[in-house]
Amino acid sequence: MNITLFTEIVRAQGVRLASDGSGVGFVEGVATFVPELLPGEIAEIQITERKKRFQRAALVRLLQPAVERQEPPCSVFAVCGGCQLQHLDYASTLAWKRQWVSDALQRLGKVDVEQGVNQTLGMEFPWRYRNKAHLHRDEEGHLGYYRERTHETVRFPDCLLLSEGMNQWIKTLEDTLGQNYPTIRNVTLRQNTRGEGLCLLENLPEGRVREHLRTRLQTVFSESMSVWGLTQSGNLVSLTGGEGPAVGIRDSLKGVLEDGIQDGIQDGLLTGLRDTRAIELEVEILGKRFQVSPLAFLQVNPLMTEKLYSLALEWTDLTGKERVWDLYSGIGTLTLALASKAQEVLGIEENPFAVENALRNALLNGLKNAHFLAGRVEDRLMELKDRPDVVVLDPPRAGIEPAVVQALLRLKPERIIYVSCDPGTLARDAGRLVQGGYRVERVQPVDMFPWTTHTEIVVRLERMKG
Repeated sequence: MNITLFTEIVRAQGVRLASDGSGVGFVEGVATFVPELLPGEIAEIQITERKKRFQRAALVRLLQPAVERQEPPCSVFAVCGGCQLQHLDYASTLAWKRQWVSDALQRLGKVDVEQGVNQTLGMEFPWRYRNKAHLHRDEEGHLGYYRERTHETVRFPDCLLLSEGMNQWIKTLEDTLGQNYPTIRNVTLRQNTRGEGLCLLENLPEGRVREHLRTRLQTVFSESMSVWGLTQSGNLVSLTGGEGPAVGIRDSLKGVLEDGIQDGIQDGLLTGLRDTRAIELEVEILGKRFQVSPLAFLQVNPLMTEKLYSLALEWTDLTGKERVWDLYSGIGTLTLALASKAQEVLGIEENPFAVENALRNALLNGLKNAHFLAGRVEDRLMELKDRPDVVVLDPPRAGIEPAVVQALLRLKPERIIYVSCDPGTLARDAGRLVQGGYRVERVQPVDMFPWTTHTEIVVRLERMKG
């Protein structure tokens, strides 16, 4: 393979920030993306990659810094892929996130927002906010995040996005695993606001090695955290709780979901599901209690989650008479909030672990007007005969399938509240809905992920009459 080495140092001025956090300048008319370069700054850069229409470069020496530049407080910011914007003051990060959302809607979706895009809703203290960390484990047993655009693990002494307690768990887990159990390459940690934790170890070893690991984990984490493992065959096992009988996913949901698990999901075994509920994580959102299984999705910023969901709930304009469908409903966090304001709510979710949690959570909170269907949203929408008054969407980053757009245009709900974590796919989907007879009334970015390039967005779409 031929590798071209670029040694020439050139001067460039940053003119804007790309949505990946890179500064954008122009060298001889060619758009050049430079990580850590800010708008208004002049720097010496070195070209590292050339494409037909753009090129990438590394920042060599900063000649004229921007007034918005700050010293990143994280010691591994320059190499860690977790954050992209710690060198920019917080107010400016909020402004750029609003700009990226506005640009995506206008350029990609060709969407005209009636009231414009609101200023990004930020945090008073944008640190120690994450309740979840997904870490990678290298061959020496070290835990960390991946370096940007690589699979190289970057260790950190203290991640400033995580609580001090979670940072301590990471050190303890690293010491407990040591260089043993090489099959375990990914670790997920969660923490609730009471300081209780949940850990998921992926690719557990088998046999006596697993039992040895179980004994060590029970000794270390017996009080503070429940630990689960995902086996190499795809089964979920409790490592710090009682074993209980092995319960298949289909069996555990039988009689409640009817044929709710769609074809194509392989049967997994959820070991001790019914006997170890107490060691799952419980969180509180908008005054309601939720149990979270190790494989279910949960927003990572508890404080901003409440603000996000409160806004989505407010924009539904529910009077208590509406039928609401919550698509991609997860463990029921938004569904149950909606159920307190609507006549009836139906949640549709593909992840069977999340549906199991959602059913429990409805019972836990005494809500009898919230119902759930397991399956792919696009498949379930084709089967349902009723028509909702309001639809709430909170899809994965990839957005919604064209079949979901077509189903919504056929069903014609009066309002659609779209919650998104990706401006690009949001713009694409909103554009399709606008072409089908909806208008975008309001757009609110919410800074769910400070110091990263990611943002959460709430959009209200109203069906046009006639």
